[in-house]
Amino acid sequence: MKLTKPLFLNNVNNEQEFINGVLNYAYTNYEVGGWDEVVEAWLDGDIIEYYNDANGNAKRAFKALANIVKIRYDYAQDIRNA
Repeated sequence: MKLTKPLFLNNVNNEQEFINGVLNYAYTNYEVGGWDEVVEAWLDGDIIEYYNDANGNAKRAFKALANIVKIRYDYAQDIRNA
């Protein structure tokens, strides 16, 4: 299964829209690359940290968030395969 594109990024004007977009993206990609963890374990505050750290730049925030999701997923896979 392949990740979908985060099309919501061009339409984010505030924190709540970013949270909603990330969660919708995570639900859509639930079975791919660790996004299930975002759905099951992340709080809104966990998501919004990335948005605030990127000074409201949704594309930069999503890139950083997606990178962390991938790192955590890869680490979990390494443990499972050990």
